[in-house]
Amino acid sequence: MKCKFCKKDLGDKQWKYCPHCGEELAKKSIYSYGMQDVTSKMLSGIQRILMRKLFTTLAQAVKQSEGANTGSFRVKVISSKRPIAQATKQATVQTPDMTTASKRPIPKETIEPKADITKLPGKLKINIPLPGIECMDDIDILKFENSCEIRAYTRNKLYFKIIQTPPNLYLNEKNLDNETLLLEFTR
Repeated sequence: MKCKFCKKDLGDKQWKYCPHCGEELAKKSIYSYGMQDVTSKMLSGIQRILMRKLFTTLAQAVKQSEGANTGSFRVKVISSKRPIAQATKQATVQTPDMTTASKRPIPKETIEPKADITKLPGKLKINIPLPGIECMDDIDILKFENSCEIRAYTRNKLYFKIIQTPPNLYLNEKNLDNETLLLEFTR
């Protein structure tokens, strides 16, 4: 006996479904089904066709990857038309020395100072008044991807400020002038 759908030999066994293509061999007339049955039969037929196509495509992909003798899959990367990011030189940022930070007394008061921020093309200038701060050793500056954290210590005060910075700008210059911290970020 042969399958009437895929024309493959089924042997002598009486199959309800073809073992090769999965089609139902003893199909009823479409008029003997209700409308819901017809819809579900159509959807299951479409599902079988799509699954067969998927497995065929997967089998072909596996055969091609085995033929490459690499034992791994190839990945093709297609880039968008965005400009390629160029590596830029980043200024070194002094991280706080934990030995000196642990020796500092715990301040009684934490203050968030006001910051004067000037945005220019490719540049960001920040002025932060820090009354009582006299040298750069009392200031810790941490630059993160999208922000900059500033901590300045006096005997009984901690000045703490987080400033949002663009990820493509780097800390280029830092100075303390008349108890005002001057920071400049550039590309």
